[in-house]
Amino acid sequence: MSEQDKQPLGVVADKQAYMDLVHRQVRLVKMMNKPVVLTWWLLVINVVLWIAAKTYGIWLGDQGLGTAYLNAEQLSFWTGLKLNDAIADGQWWRLVSSQFVHLDMLHLLFNAYGIFVLGRFLERCYGLRRMLVLYLASGTVGALASFFINPGPAGGASGAVYGLVGGVVVFGIKYRKSLPAELSRALTVGLAPWVILSLAVGFIDAIPIDNAAHVGGLITGALVASVMASRLRQEEVSWSKPVLWALTVVATLVLIWTLAQWSNEAVSCLGSVDDFAACYPQLAAELAAVRDG
Repeated sequence: MSEQDKQPLGVVADKQAYMDLVHRQVRLVKMMNKPVVLTWWLLVINVVLWIAAKTYGIWLGDQGLGTAYLNAEQLSFWTGLKLNDAIADGQWWRLVSSQFVHLDMLHLLFNAYGIFVLGRFLERCYGLRRMLVLYLASGTVGALASFFINPGPAGGASGAVYGLVGGVVVFGIKYRKSLPAELSRALTVGLAPWVILSLAVGFIDAIPIDNAAHVGGLITGALVASVMASRLRQEEVSWSKPVLWALTVVATLVLIWTLAQWSNEAVSCLGSVDDFAACYPQLAAELAAVRDG
């Protein structure tokens, strides 16, 4: 009879439970030590674009477009905002470009903080390619939901950030048996009050929050995370890797296409006040009326 057979079943069970907990902690620590790349690039791109828009918008204001109606970055970012009329006319790339448009510094800081905290965690959990697919899908579907529900101009990474929230919650539920119980609760029950409160605030008319984009991004992030395999447990089926590579290629091509279209729009419309007025005659007329009034 082995030593283990001589021990009471409760002792053996306790040892097995303890070793299982140790293994879970070790797997989690190894995963959390993985390098992060995409999250830092997303932060850099959003900050650099905002600085460029702020700088160029100040120049546009000096040329005669400066009014209290729009701030400097909003003037420049008109080239990439979610504008329903422009999208209906075929500029579908705005559903992607609008994710990288922030309308003031506070707007940028809130979303950058969400990307910094949630993005690093999810990228370590799922890897760069899955993180790219989840982030871009959430932001794009969020913008699409805004297109159908919110008639006004909109922009920002919040749809994608809510997608990260959905991804984190689903990760906490899906891998609860592989995570320490405290962490699983923090990722699910702990995030629930924040999600509920932030969505509730979006229904206050005095606060310009695009709840359609938030809900669309949240649901999309949760759905994408529910079908993705995590580094925590390698349970992928054989066909998942080719699909992931295909989705990564599609996401990359969409970003390149968006960059090309957005760059063309910026070059065509931001060269001078006359170019801006020709591209956006209704906006130019409203700005002129505010300035002259």
